[in-house]
Amino acid sequence: MARKRFKPMPSYFANEEETEWCLFCRRNNIRISPLAIQNDPDHWRITIKLGPYKKGEKQNISPKIYDRSNIWQEYYKMCKYYYDKYRDKL
Repeated sequence: MARKRFKPMPSYFANEEETEWCLFCRRNNIRISPLAIQNDPDHWRITIKLGPYKKGEKQNISPKIYDRSNIWQEYYKMCKYYYDKYRDKL
């Protein structure tokens, strides 16, 4: 049986604004992360979990599939969405 080759996620260097959005989400228990698609090392969905961690919690999964060229841009767009939505409320 042949072993599958591991393919790391593409590298991406976030700018200051994107870093601020991401840190805001982390500090406020808005957990956003890429989710690998089984048997497809070049595509991902994005998951979102709101609130403190709870065992067995339900995650919200994006319906869209992202590829190597846009996964990180879309990740930071989601961070920005939650940053804009909750910035003044939390």
